[in-house]
Amino acid sequence: MWRPILDEGVVLTTQKLQLFIWTSGPPRDGLLMNFLPRHGAGLPALLLWISSTSFCQAGQAPVPPIYSPCNFPSPLHEPNLFRTVCSALPKFPFICDLHHQLAYTNTAGIEKAFLRYHSLFTDRNRSTIGVIIAKQLEAPSSATDVFKNAEYTCLFENECNQVDAEVVSGIVTNVKTFYKVYTWKVYERWFGTTESCGKTNLLALVVVDGLINDARKIPYVRIHTGSSRLRSSLSNIQSEVNNALVQGWPMAKVIEDLIDDVGYALKEFYELNGETRDHSVPIWARHVFLLCLALVVTALLVEWYIVRRKLGVQKSGSIKIASGKSKTHLMF
Repeated sequence: MWRPILDEGVVLTTQKLQLFIWTSGPPRDGLLMNFLPRHGAGLPALLLWISSTSFCQAGQAPVPPIYSPCNFPSPLHEPNLFRTVCSALPKFPFICDLHHQLAYTNTAGIEKAFLRYHSLFTDRNRSTIGVIIAKQLEAPSSATDVFKNAEYTCLFENECNQVDAEVVSGIVTNVKTFYKVYTWKVYERWFGTTESCGKTNLLALVVVDGLINDARKIPYVRIHTGSSRLRSSLSNIQSEVNNALVQGWPMAKVIEDLIDDVGYALKEFYELNGETRDHSVPIWARHVFLLCLALVVTALLVEWYIVRRKLGVQKSGSIKIASGKSKTHLMF
């Protein structure tokens, strides 16, 4: 079977590899690396025959810039670097589009969604929401890198929650744990550690192609907030945004829905004073049901009393009761 030469980024593993290079003469064996420098320019055709081979896709090539959670540009501590790296969209200073996923797209929907909940997204002229859009992220290869690499020192400097050996192991072996800790630590750098514990600030991380060493290119969305009561209402939003990425929605539409859903969740959070909305039967409906039940029971008791009294009167007066009469006839 004849197959073309493999593209870059594909790893070839084989038990038996035979190369037949055909020029103007008969086929002959040869090594590709020795052949190309001599005949590459005037080669009429090049055919590669492979027997007993298997292919595996290599990991994605990294697309810079890629930051660890501890050196991600912070609008609070490194405003100049943040504006240089993230300020591709002047209208949305709260969005950090690392790899220009929103470039040359219609962002009118994002602006409309942000203005709809502008009062909830700002506090004293300061944004309480942040959105990071990245094409790829890079996870540490081992727990030793986490403990010894200076890029991960901030993981052990948290005042609210401590990172132990179990969490470090999860960062290396579990993708969800890595994204969770990554968003959590960037959240602290974004809003400051003093604003991290118990605050309703929000940071959304949208990764389009997953990790650079994962060829599956699985998108992932993670939303972090300092308020533990608000986190319960964010899981559904994460799933909806992630499904939109999998279905191939335009990035501008994905971010628009993300901001709109988060704004609505914040609105409900403040209206209910942090309580979860009760989707069960309303109190007034329960009262109406109890009233109807009481009326039915009362009607049955009245019917029973009247019929029993009529029967008693008729028996005492020695009146013969017609066998075909019902309770209604006896009552009236």
